Amino acid sequence: MLLTKGWAAEFGPGGVRVNAISPGPIHTPGTGNDIDDLAASLPARRIREPHEVASAVAFLTSDQAAYIHGAVLPVDGGAIAA
Repeated sequence: MLLTKGWAAEFGPGGVRVNAISPGPIHTPGTGNDIDDLAASLPARRIREPHEVASAVAFLTSDQAAYIHGAVLPVDGGAIAA
């Protein structure tokens, strides 16, 4: 988080936006079924899929997020809240 904020402060004046995504566990072919046990501890009650993280990345790189600098966006099904 500090690196994201530091780089945003350093490179922002040059027109570079620096943000980060904190995805938590993601369902991929390599994770197997054991990761499903984590779902019970998440408010969303499921493990996110790769396309859900990709959507967050697409948002942060879009013009809609042009005024977002130095942010860490949790895409974690509420794990930070729980």
